[in-house]
Amino acid sequence: MKHHLILLLALPMAGLGNPSQPPAGTAVSIPAAVDLRPRLEAAGITPRQQGGRGTCSVFTVTAALEHALARPGKPAGRLSVEYLNWASNQAVGQAADGGFFSDLWKGFEAWGICNETEMTYGAIFEPDRKPEPKVIGHAKEQASRLRMNWIKPWDIKTGLTEAQLAAIRQTLAKGIPVCSGLRWPEKPRWENDVLRMCPPDQVFDGHSILITGYQPDVSQPGGGTFSFYNSNRPDKPCRLPWGYALAYMNDAMWIGPAE
Repeated sequence: MKHHLILLLALPMAGLGNPSQPPAGTAVSIPAAVDLRPRLEAAGITPRQQGGRGTCSVFTVTAALEHALARPGKPAGRLSVEYLNWASNQAVGQAADGGFFSDLWKGFEAWGICNETEMTYGAIFEPDRKPEPKVIGHAKEQASRLRMNWIKPWDIKTGLTEAQLAAIRQTLAKGIPVCSGLRWPEKPRWENDVLRMCPPDQVFDGHSILITGYQPDVSQPGGGTFSFYNSNRPDKPCRLPWGYALAYMNDAMWIGPAE
């Protein structure tokens, strides 16, 4: 990574919940580009395939939890997407495949999360499937250690503001991946692994991704791109123009230690 820096103006963000965030009006120096993927991969956190199920948000939050629970020299290991999906359903009283970040967090706070080997991911959603009682017992021990921090609470009527876009870059510069939900193209088009822009009448709500880095690129809408993990395209690199995020990003959050 080159060590050129860019300056961002830190603006107040409601609900960000980060005591280390600098005061409003403070100039923040961050690298011109950040790529967390090598570090994530070294910890065993790689993109996974969701298959034909609507669980993109669960894969996204699970990967963020794997990062947040990992310790130097001691990766958290692969955590159970299936368990988190079950926990979310228990917490909000539904039987659905996938859910909002806020619902998944309610599930984690109430029931924690277990290892992938203790509740493996199924090819199809089974509403009556549940973990063993002993698994639930130790899974709950993880819940009090972490906190969810909003950069942009869910709102399908808006994309990001410039301040929220800056907050995502600041978070990535601290070494923390960002969970994001977007309105997604009905027919995604890729060019050199970059998702192409499309008009509002050709997107739907939506798809969730884990943002893993950023890089300036004046050829792209918004002047740069985010790199991300995509559970619908785990075998290929993926990038998202900043202009797409400004137009279509519904929400963004990160997971860190409880204070």
